[in-house]
Amino acid sequence: MADEKRTGIQITRTPTQKEVSIVGGGIKIAASQKPIAANFAVRSGWIYVLLDSSGSMRKGQKLDQAKTGIIEFARDAFKKGYRIGFIRFSDEAEILAEPTADLDTLQNMIKGLKAVGSTNMTAAIKAAHIKLRDLSGTKVIVIATDGMPDNVKSSLEAAQRAKADGIDIISIGTDDADKEYLKKLASRTELSSKVSSDKFAQAITDASLLLTSPKSLQTK
Repeated sequence: MADEKRTGIQITRTPTQKEVSIVGGGIKIAASQKPIAANFAVRSGWIYVLLDSSGSMRKGQKLDQAKTGIIEFARDAFKKGYRIGFIRFSDEAEILAEPTADLDTLQNMIKGLKAVGSTNMTAAIKAAHIKLRDLSGTKVIVIATDGMPDNVKSSLEAAQRAKADGIDIISIGTDDADKEYLKKLASRTELSSKVSSDKFAQAITDASLLLTSPKSLQTK
């Protein structure tokens, strides 16, 4: 065993145990060949935005309003640590973007979107639920629509199953959307809103204010 002194710090090497001890100021730090386990808190948040792209969204500027609102919503959500996926729904639901923190990816997926067909919201909720249910962290579905779904009962049932798996739902409606239906769709009354079509973009943007900070997960 050999001792070395450097400016009041004692360094002791123990060859047989392959360990080094450093003593200074009454504090001893011992290091060996074994790795030091460390836990890190990582905030994890996931969102799927579900946009009604049915034929009625052609009226006025509703689709363009929704596109603008979603991009601004994404900017704010990214700052809070969320990743965002995007699903459009009309006759069927289509996943256009998996969760990402890249604004350009979302913009490219959204810009060419056309309004056509009916309002199969059930399929969109089910698709988002499947994607989110096995993820860890804070999980949110945001639904933007201008009317009632093709099947009210099945859409509410799909929403209830998602909420039972710990997924929050925010609902935003305009025009023919029913205010009471939006309340039932959302996780809580304060997470639902109905606005005039000229305020649709702002309402979608403002939904970012309803997002809580993502849960912190312990990882090694």
